Amino acid sequence: MTIDARITQAINEAVKEAGQPDTLARRLIAWFEAVTSGNEDINDQATAARHLEVLFEGTVVENADGEDAD
Repeated sequence: MTIDARITQAINEAVKEAGQPDTLARRLIAWFEAVTSGNEDINDQATAARHLEVLFEGTVVENADGEDAD
Protein backbone atom coordinates (compact mmCIF):
# COMPACT_ATOMS: atom_id res chain seq x y z
CA MET A 1 0.00 0.00 0.00
CA THR A 2 1.34 3.41 -0.92
CA ILE A 3 0.54 6.66 0.81
CA ASP A 4 -1.99 8.99 -0.70
CA ALA A 5 -0.57 11.37 -3.31
CA ARG A 6 -1.99 14.32 -1.35
CA ILE A 7 0.14 13.36 1.64
CA THR A 8 3.23 13.11 -0.54
CA GLN A 9 2.44 16.51 -2.04
CA ALA A 10 1.86 18.03 1.41
CA ILE A 11 5.19 16.68 2.69
CA ASN A 12 7.01 18.06 -0.34
CA GLU A 13 5.34 21.46 0.02
CA ALA A 14 5.99 21.67 3.77
CA VAL A 15 9.65 20.76 3.36
CA LYS A 16 10.04 23.33 0.58
CA GLU A 17 8.26 26.06 2.58
CA ALA A 18 10.52 25.34 5.55
CA GLY A 19 13.58 25.78 3.34
CA GLN A 20 14.73 22.22 3.91
CA PRO A 21 16.55 20.03 1.37
CA ASP A 22 14.53 17.78 -0.95
CA THR A 23 16.27 14.75 0.55
CA LEU A 24 14.38 15.38 3.79
CA ALA A 25 11.05 15.07 1.97
CA ARG A 26 12.19 11.89 0.24
CA ARG A 27 13.26 10.37 3.56
CA LEU A 28 9.96 11.27 5.23
CA ILE A 29 7.96 9.85 2.33
CA ALA A 30 10.03 6.65 2.30
CA TRP A 31 9.41 6.17 6.02
CA PHE A 32 5.66 6.78 5.65
CA GLU A 33 5.55 4.31 2.76
CA ALA A 34 7.43 1.69 4.77
CA VAL A 35 4.95 2.08 7.63
CA THR A 36 1.86 1.97 5.43
CA SER A 37 3.14 -1.08 3.55
CA GLY A 38 3.69 -2.94 6.80
CA ASN A 39 7.48 -3.14 6.36
CA GLU A 40 8.05 -0.91 9.40
CA ASP A 41 6.28 -0.71 12.73
CA ILE A 42 5.84 2.89 13.83
CA ASN A 43 5.59 1.66 17.42
CA ASP A 44 9.04 0.02 17.28
CA GLN A 45 11.06 2.51 19.32
CA ALA A 46 14.47 1.43 18.01
CA THR A 47 13.39 1.75 14.39
CA ALA A 48 11.65 5.06 15.02
CA ALA A 49 14.74 6.40 16.81
CA ARG A 50 16.92 5.40 13.86
CA HIS A 51 14.61 7.12 11.38
CA LEU A 52 14.33 10.22 13.51
CA GLU A 53 18.11 10.47 13.78
CA VAL A 54 18.40 10.31 9.99
CA LEU A 55 15.73 13.00 9.67
CA PHE A 56 17.38 15.23 12.27
CA GLU A 57 20.73 14.88 10.50
CA GLY A 58 19.07 15.88 7.21
CA THR A 59 17.40 18.96 8.68
CA VAL A 60 19.01 22.36 8.19
CA VAL A 61 18.89 24.51 11.32
CA GLU A 62 19.90 28.17 11.23
CA ASN A 63 21.19 30.30 14.08
CA ALA A 64 19.48 33.58 14.93
CA ASP A 65 21.99 35.33 12.64
CA GLY A 66 20.81 33.24 9.67
CA GLU A 67 23.86 30.98 9.45
CA ASP A 68 23.69 27.21 9.47
CA ALA A 69 24.21 25.72 12.92
CA ASP A 70 26.81 22.98 13.26
